[in-house]
Amino acid sequence: MAENILLGFLRSGLIDVKGDDTKLEKIGLAASDLAGVLRKSPPKALAYALAAVDPEIGAEDPVIVEALDALGKHWVTYINTFSGPPVAVARAILLEALTQAAADNASIGTAFVALARNAFSVLEPGADSAVWANAIAEIEKEVDARAEAEWAVPSSVSAPVADLKIPDLAPPTLKSHPADVEQLKEDFYAASGPHYVNQNGQQAATNGNPHWHTSNPAHWVTEFGNRMAASIAEALDTAVSGVTVENADLSEPIRSLTTGVSGYVSEAMNSMTAATAGLQRRVALLWWKESLFSPTGQVSYRSLPPAAAATLMAFDLHYQVPASSPASVVAFLSETVMSLPLVEPEETHAVLDLVEIAQTDPSLSKGRDAGALITAVPEGRGPLIALIAHRDTPASRDRSAFRRLTGVPHDARLTLPEWACWVFRELQATRATVATTKTSRGGRRRTQG
Repeated sequence: MAENILLGFLRSGLIDVKGDDTKLEKIGLAASDLAGVLRKSPPKALAYALAAVDPEIGAEDPVIVEALDALGKHWVTYINTFSGPPVAVARAILLEALTQAAADNASIGTAFVALARNAFSVLEPGADSAVWANAIAEIEKEVDARAEAEWAVPSSVSAPVADLKIPDLAPPTLKSHPADVEQLKEDFYAASGPHYVNQNGQQAATNGNPHWHTSNPAHWVTEFGNRMAASIAEALDTAVSGVTVENADLSEPIRSLTTGVSGYVSEAMNSMTAATAGLQRRVALLWWKESLFSPTGQVSYRSLPPAAAATLMAFDLHYQVPASSPASVVAFLSETVMSLPLVEPEETHAVLDLVEIAQTDPSLSKGRDAGALITAVPEGRGPLIALIAHRDTPASRDRSAFRRLTGVPHDARLTLPEWACWVFRELQATRATVATTKTSRGGRRRTQG
């Protein structure tokens, strides 16, 4: 792709290396250097794209200067080959760098396509239009494919296979103390009569039942029963009290099983949420379109001036969708703007006037604040939303610097649906590439390329 871009510029007569292939190679090396810069600092893609797309950009633009400096590192004498600063060569370098970086960085591709689409809606076609058209089409195809996949609505949702580990349970065991046989013998002897014969064959007193069953049966039975019951009861109590149960605590196995079940349910719910995210997003957008109510401004779009309503719609849609969105989302915004009763779809407005309305209308204050968080104060080439967000800086109100800062011709005109789509694309492009880092104070600091 990169080689085709350089050859495209070469064939269109926009760059001339006098038939020296080594010079074309040096231009390619410069582009590779800038592609590396983009990979490290994606926010630079905004200025690179806006500068590269403009055939009337001046040689003093910081991005053009940066591109020619990169060229000078590989081709020290390039200045002797051209009659003046080779702005066309710098633009070719920028375009090639963008396509190289976009190949492995989706955010750069998203920003490049969005900004290029905006620019070509107001710029006159040039000799390099065919080269740009091919570059945009190829990158846009990949960008849309990724976005469509993210927004897809599946026909079915598969739950993950349950892989629960059933904990191994050790069977409980009983431990008991053996009965005291010798004590039982003595108790039984005592219950049976007054005497017994011991191990030595001698007669020994039992100190128990004073009756013999032959001499006084009735009293003997009573005494025998009482003594035997007491003896056996004592033996049983001693045996039962000595029984212990081991491995009876099931709290840990139950906790382990509960953790496994909870993890499975959580995974299944995440799968369901991810699979239906596209559907939920589409349903929310339909609700937004039908209600014509601004979630950020808490106001009906019908109650606002048409230009302010169209701009606010762009900001509101930007908040509701991810940075990577299908081309159909832009068309959806256009149709939503046209549904406002006071909007004349074919009526055009000067872009300068639309920017001024966006800078001053009270209903857009939250949008301006959000834009200030993702854009830098206007200095070099940048998006229109930078002028809107940083309205209090002198450059933002300087109409003489408008063309230099934005690349948009002074006489450019857009319909309100086109204007809303323009603002939305810029917001998406900026959000896709902007980088933020936490400050040591716990806040957030904007990092610009």
